[in-house]
Amino acid sequence: MSFNVLIIGLGQIGMRYDFDLDHGKYTFSHAAAFSQHKDFNIVGGVDIDSKFGKFFTEKYNSVFYNNIQDALQKNNPDIVVIAVSTEFHNQVLKDVVKYTIPKVVLCEKPLSYSLKEARSMQKLCKDNNIQLFVNYMRNSLPDSINIKNKISNGDYAGNPKGVAWYSKGLIHNGSHFVNLLEYWLGSIKKIHCINKGRSFESQDVEPDFSLSFKKGDVIFLSAKEENFSHYGIELVFDNGRLRYDQGGKNIYWTPAEQDENLPAYKFLSSKNKNYSTDSMRKYQLHVVNELWNMLNQKDYELCSGVMAISTLESISEIIEECK
Repeated sequence: MSFNVLIIGLGQIGMRYDFDLDHGKYTFSHAAAFSQHKDFNIVGGVDIDSKFGKFFTEKYNSVFYNNIQDALQKNNPDIVVIAVSTEFHNQVLKDVVKYTIPKVVLCEKPLSYSLKEARSMQKLCKDNNIQLFVNYMRNSLPDSINIKNKISNGDYAGNPKGVAWYSKGLIHNGSHFVNLLEYWLGSIKKIHCINKGRSFESQDVEPDFSLSFKKGDVIFLSAKEENFSHYGIELVFDNGRLRYDQGGKNIYWTPAEQDENLPAYKFLSSKNKNYSTDSMRKYQLHVVNELWNMLNQKDYELCSGVMAISTLESISEIIEECK
């Protein structure tokens, strides 16, 4: 069974991130990801910029529309992707529901800048029997799923302490790692502001803070994006250390082992057990694969609207705590 997809917003994540890349090696955009899966059919793309429309039509052999109404009156998509700027997410969702009721809406993160608005979006989808997912794509990556399972079954023992680095704003980028750690370590029980940090652009901030999760404690520190991008996590468990570097491009586990000369001591091994580096190279395709699993009533790993709102609630509390 195949599913029809409409992509609203043909900017970076919608289409342009990987437009000139080899899609056999890299899949960073919604357009590339859905085009590579045999059971999804892109029926159209929507954008206010006709230049992007020309590129989209030529690259993906699909129809371009410069408004949502035309696209939805001429198509009945099973999946609608909302990949416009965050401030327009809510209005685009309202416009979608005005003209059609898809099975699934996949919205870019964050769902909204406003917690109230995000909850309204979730309710609108629930009232219309639409499955809402938010594109925190790391939850869908094989490496992330593997790490979650190892924590759950005790291969990584105990409740860890850790440090997470983020840059380019808490809402846009730091939220990725708050969400990922909620996925790994469970719900957030306590928030503590360390330093209110600085404002980033017009609608974001960069505080330092600590979070106590159900299964561990992590300190978050902000780095300066203008110097270099810096996204990473280090978690120290009872039996070793997990390093999640460069936003997940490099992941490795270093087990603790008995020192051969000092039997009373254990140290981290000099040898790491590396995870695959392929997940982040094709991250958006993994999301599409998990979406296919969901539509075919198989086990799946996607960030639901409810999960995304939980993250946004925590982000809102951090911002309030650090005012």
